[in-house]
Amino acid sequence: MSDMFKLKFPKASLLFGATGATAQGLGDMLERRAPGFASLQRFFSRWLRIDLATLVLLISFGGDIPNAMAGLQKLGTSLYWWITRFFTASISVASNDKLNREVLNWLGSQVLTRQGTRILTAQTEVVQNDTWYDRKPVERDDVNHEKRVPVHYLPTFGTTWFLFKGGFFTVRRVPSRFHGAKFGVPDEYSAAPQGDEPLVVMRLGRSAEPIKAFLDHCRDHADKQRESFITVRATKTKYGQESWDATVLRPIRPLETVHFDDAAKRALVADIRSYLDTKTRSFYIERGIPYRRGYLLYGPPGTGKTSLALALAGRFSLELYLVHIPSIRGDGDLENLFTALPPKCIVLLEDIDAVGIERRRRLGLDQDSDDDDEESAGGGDDEGSERSFARCRCTLSGLLNVLDGVASQEGRIVLMTSNAVNKLDKALIRPGRIDRMIYLGNISQQSAKGMFQRMYRPQKSAEEQEVLLEKNDDGAVLRRRRRRRREDEIDALADGFSKEIPDEVFTPAQLQGYLLKYRSGPEEAAERIAEWVVDEQRVMDDARRRKKEAAARLARRKKTLKMKALKAFAKDQDKDAAAADDAGKKIKAESKTNGTDGAKTGQVETSSTAKGEKKKVNGVDGPKTDAQSAKG
Repeated sequence: MSDMFKLKFPKASLLFGATGATAQGLGDMLERRAPGFASLQRFFSRWLRIDLATLVLLISFGGDIPNAMAGLQKLGTSLYWWITRFFTASISVASNDKLNREVLNWLGSQVLTRQGTRILTAQTEVVQNDTWYDRKPVERDDVNHEKRVPVHYLPTFGTTWFLFKGGFFTVRRVPSRFHGAKFGVPDEYSAAPQGDEPLVVMRLGRSAEPIKAFLDHCRDHADKQRESFITVRATKTKYGQESWDATVLRPIRPLETVHFDDAAKRALVADIRSYLDTKTRSFYIERGIPYRRGYLLYGPPGTGKTSLALALAGRFSLELYLVHIPSIRGDGDLENLFTALPPKCIVLLEDIDAVGIERRRRLGLDQDSDDDDEESAGGGDDEGSERSFARCRCTLSGLLNVLDGVASQEGRIVLMTSNAVNKLDKALIRPGRIDRMIYLGNISQQSAKGMFQRMYRPQKSAEEQEVLLEKNDDGAVLRRRRRRRREDEIDALADGFSKEIPDEVFTPAQLQGYLLKYRSGPEEAAERIAEWVVDEQRVMDDARRRKKEAAARLARRKKTLKMKALKAFAKDQDKDAAAADDAGKKIKAESKTNGTDGAKTGQVETSSTAKGEKKKVNGVDGPKTDAQSAKG
């Protein structure tokens, strides 16, 4: 049996049956330390063909492996930081800085997809985040993404390495919170970045200039991707404070698509261009004038005030910062928002007439009067707007402080919008706070013609324009003639269309809504415009009539309530007067009663006194006479 077992294991390894000098010496040492170990060793060797001493030796070596690995890791870390300290340059980028997102976007488009990085973080594209525009030179096609939102990938925690212009670079995304470190799990395997992690950009070499060039390249890359977009930044409540967080990318809107007086439009563009000129800034600084500019855009709703702000931001390549005044909770949040603005930008303050409503109410300036016009005569729009503005806690002094106070920044352009300019406080409308007021009214016939042409004239792409310019064959000439003929037809339709539009009656939004119903049929749009004008005017007249009736009902209700209040007040006054009269009569009666009793008491006392005097005269109680004294 023993021989058969030996045939199955002809040659034992160090583990199975080996008895070297080292194992023998270890076995003797264990026998001295633990008597009985030799018997146990013989049992394992005979029946299991395992040399127990060798097994103990291997286990002891295995126990030292983690310590050895920890030592090697510590040595490698020390060596890494020693090389980092003396042979590299680095620049840190804060988590809330715009450059942070631009670096991540460049890595996502230029490094991760080409290098085949195996550890990534994924997130769906959202319009409110300006990271999605990367690799998107044109606007995202939301029609194709209705059912499934696209996913894009960015670097996760840890280090991403790459080569840039012959240099070895690394970008380390530092976690703001350690998720799995206490369990021995790296953060890139235990959590996903939240977007609030700082970056450390490092390059092998002792000069930081290549890193600066890399950061400039990331900014240029972002600017190139955003050439067709306007960056609109809105406010968001975070940790109990308002901050510039939510971002929307909007396509650049041509200024020609905003329809109002052409002369006013040209003057506005020229004024902003002059303000942004470096010579103008020097002029302001040398003469001690605050370098600020404010504009008020006012007019009825739907006339394009917000659209004008977007168009101006696109014309001058400036970011647009949107502040909806009624949603700001207080002056402190408004001041924090203005402090965080970049040196050169456009700030849009919407519904500026919400500021100071409480002050006007206290002063009695918002009372309804009989001579109000149709738009302000207690109508539903004003009433609803004031209900929504009731939540506005920004004060007029807080707004004036951020516009031209000591802590106000210079260099930015402030655009303010209002539907009711007559409700603005006098302190707000003065140079230095509002330098120019631009009225955006209802559309004119000339603007209606331009809107029709813009809507229906054939658009040429850049590639098609190049082909038409380069080629002179019969096909290109025929296409040019066909296009020119179609443009002439559209111009003729636009002339007839605009003549049916009454001046200063409809808003641009109304007319654009009509044209969108016939976006593929200019002939039908021009044919049915007269009918639409009649119907729309009838609807507007009905709306005005209902508005007047509602205003009249509201006025009657207010008057009734006022009369009831006056009657109740008069009744209370009558009751108080009657009560006062009763109290006076009662007091008078009591006084009269007390006066009669006093008179009687006085008479008794007078009689008693008279009697006493009489007794004294008779010598009863009076002083003794000289004769009586001598007799006594």
